[in-house]
Amino acid sequence: MERRTFLIGTGSMLLAAPSLVEAQPAARVYRVCFLSPGPAPVITDRLMAALGERGWKLGHNLLVESRFTGGDPQRAETLARELVQERVDVIVTLVTATAMAAHRATTSIPIVMATSGFPIEGGLAKSLARPGGNVTGMTIYAGGGPLFGKYVELLHELVPSMREFGVLWGYAPPSYREEQVAPATDELCRAGAVLNVKMRFWQAGRESDLQAALTAPAGALLDALFVTGGVIHPLPEIAPRIIRFVLQRRVPTMTEGGPIFEGGAVLAYSVDFNELAARTAYFIDRILKGAKPGDLPIEQPTKYVLSVNLKAAKAIGLTIPPSLLARADQVIE
Repeated sequence: MERRTFLIGTGSMLLAAPSLVEAQPAARVYRVCFLSPGPAPVITDRLMAALGERGWKLGHNLLVESRFTGGDPQRAETLARELVQERVDVIVTLVTATAMAAHRATTSIPIVMATSGFPIEGGLAKSLARPGGNVTGMTIYAGGGPLFGKYVELLHELVPSMREFGVLWGYAPPSYREEQVAPATDELCRAGAVLNVKMRFWQAGRESDLQAALTAPAGALLDALFVTGGVIHPLPEIAPRIIRFVLQRRVPTMTEGGPIFEGGAVLAYSVDFNELAARTAYFIDRILKGAKPGDLPIEQPTKYVLSVNLKAAKAIGLTIPPSLLARADQVIE
């Protein structure tokens, strides 16, 4: 027997106040999907906690799933199209390449960038202040900016005698054009010129590039190495190869965090992932409550974390300058 039929048959008092017995509509359950090269619990776990603080509960009013591209551009395109066909409510992307794949698949489903670089150059938004389309969220490297100069300064402080260093560049998958990442590479070169330091770039935006990228520096006289993030670097099978290279060559290395830092790099300078997760949760919350992505300004992090790996330094026979240790937010013994 249906609830409505049963209540009507229980007496005139209930009939006199029908609004009290109307069945309440079930709360809508929204579907959010992460599209990323691989698992990134340092971001996703904190993001889920931040959503919980805003009232979003798994299985109650929110369903969350993840799709991993494995760093394969074609797979990113395929998975993005599948999410559009499944009509998910929000696509959350990690790294710009997946955001670009999602944007090519849809201009209507909201896309929130949890991490990205170059959203304007990549055609994802008209401007940071007024994105104007279906993409918003967080960008770490908008326009290149002084952050890349900071990497050079920190690396020079780590190795004051540095005259040449290499860059394993992971931010240029096939979906990019060279001019889209030029603001960042130009900033690196400008900062290097100020310190009279030369740099050499090796592409590592695809797994097929990595072997060549690790072979070329082996014949170069490098004083230090900077490993950027990008599409393939979060993949669990990639980090060990870079770590082995760094330790075998005993090259003082700086990166942006993650397993490469924990396993072999000496320095890391990265966003504060707690802030990143909290702000990404803000975008998702606003959109699920009706806001349009194009009306939500793209944000840049305000907090960065300097980390020092003393264990890695000892392994390559490097002494960390006291000035860096004094400023470190995190130290791995």
